[in-house]
Amino acid sequence: MTTIRIDQDAFSKATHMMHGSLQAYIDTKIHPLVRSRIWPRIVVRGHYARTGDNVLVSPLEKRDKRFNWHRPTAAVVMEGKGGSQDAITLEICCFPGRDYVQHYALLIASHLALRGITATMSAVEYIPPSREQCIDLFLQSNLRWMGQVDTVVLGYVDYLASTDPPVAWETGTDAPDQFFAWKQFHRDDGSVVAFVGSMMSLWGDIIGNLVRVLRQLNGVSRVLYMGKAGSLRPQDPPNEVLATGNVSHMDCTVRSWKSTLDGTLANITAIPNLSHGVHVTVPTPLVETDAWFAQWEDRAQWVDCEVGHLVEACQADGIQFAYLHFISDNVARHYPQSLATERDGVVLQARQRVLDTMRRVLADYLCLEVLRSSPSRLGIHEPVPTAAAPGDAEDLNGSRT
Repeated sequence: MTTIRIDQDAFSKATHMMHGSLQAYIDTKIHPLVRSRIWPRIVVRGHYARTGDNVLVSPLEKRDKRFNWHRPTAAVVMEGKGGSQDAITLEICCFPGRDYVQHYALLIASHLALRGITATMSAVEYIPPSREQCIDLFLQSNLRWMGQVDTVVLGYVDYLASTDPPVAWETGTDAPDQFFAWKQFHRDDGSVVAFVGSMMSLWGDIIGNLVRVLRQLNGVSRVLYMGKAGSLRPQDPPNEVLATGNVSHMDCTVRSWKSTLDGTLANITAIPNLSHGVHVTVPTPLVETDAWFAQWEDRAQWVDCEVGHLVEACQADGIQFAYLHFISDNVARHYPQSLATERDGVVLQARQRVLDTMRRVLADYLCLEVLRSSPSRLGIHEPVPTAAAPGDAEDLNGSRT
């Protein structure tokens, strides 16, 4: 396995596009053990560990959410004999995904740099996991019991799948602590739609690996991703604009596809602030510096960490794909609402409106009238199955969190 060291000494808050909100964004995501002392060495790797004598689950996990609340865990590793301080390593275990591991390592390195802790004082390294590590976990997950599904909806599913009366989330088994929960809807043509939520973050390439497994285990032929993105256009206020498109840049490759949502979006005349644009995929928002923006401001309109991976996985397996995002933050211009203010009341109210619009699009596109019966309500949830965590606040399944 290749170990990559991050040069936190090269970090500059002044050149990052988040500017004044960067520290607040970083601080809410750091495992408390990282803050507890200066560790001579911190290693981030892809390994899903929630239990064990030397595994510390963060007490800051947002267990008031139904989905996406499992966060990286920590363990103290003694690498030498005699209890030398220099022999102590803090190991951070993330759900295996190359982008997610890199993202968390950059979070820690940026956190240290903001505190004036240099690489000679505390070295930050990460070990990129293989695709197989993630796929193997998914193949053994409770998705085995979901059955055949034609269309899968990923993203803000907790709200987009709300109905009145409520439909229960299923996990396929009575065993606790399952990775996934889903709601299935049967359309008049006999096809099955499943809204699938995950307890861990479907960050970057992780979501692409999920689609590969959904194809293998469940026969999925169409994927819709309803998430969030950053805008590279200064005129787009966060939590008001909807973004879609059919072109994405990732890893020096440009991919285009036929978006299955285009016809529905063209026929709905009452969608405010809907824009089509070109998308760029990044491993983490922490790479969005002034230099990065200068490279992309004239080439792309939206940025997130998932779309390129979804397109890659869908095209490899002949799966139809479309995305519809709301703009969560603006990279080009400062707005009071940003990635650091996602739980503020004004943000929740704005997202209530934009998510209701996304639900109406899904209702039209999927021909599911049941989705029109109840508006999504941030902070008010339906009953949670025993395998999921109780929730009464915002579910953030997109990567820009």
